[in-house]
Amino acid sequence: MTEQTPNPAGSQVNVNSGPDYVAGTSGYATARRVVGLIFGVLVTLIGLRILLLLLGANAGNGLVDFIYAITEPMVAPFRGIFSMDVISPTGVSILDVAALVALVGWSLIAILIIAILRLPDRRDV
Repeated sequence: MTEQTPNPAGSQVNVNSGPDYVAGTSGYATARRVVGLIFGVLVTLIGLRILLLLLGANAGNGLVDFIYAITEPMVAPFRGIFSMDVISPTGVSILDVAALVALVGWSLIAILIIAILRLPDRRDV
């Protein structure tokens, strides 16, 4: 059912109040947003770790040390997947292969969880 209501400018505006109208979001939509936020922060921190290691950041710096310390438990499950975990051609700059694998792994896990949380909201078409 579509109603026409006047707006302050005097023209007509269509307002949809039929059965297909959804007034709010489901709990699953909220859960997807929370999961997206958590994994977004996680992936961003791991990306910062990769960048800081590539640029040879000073590990004695408090912020750099904090990022390394907070991301190490997230990278640790992915260590040892390949025979080399780090590549260090110059000795200062390090490419942390395990962190790259962790970045991809956590991203895939996030996509899977969000896809699972979308299942209840799908309608039969």
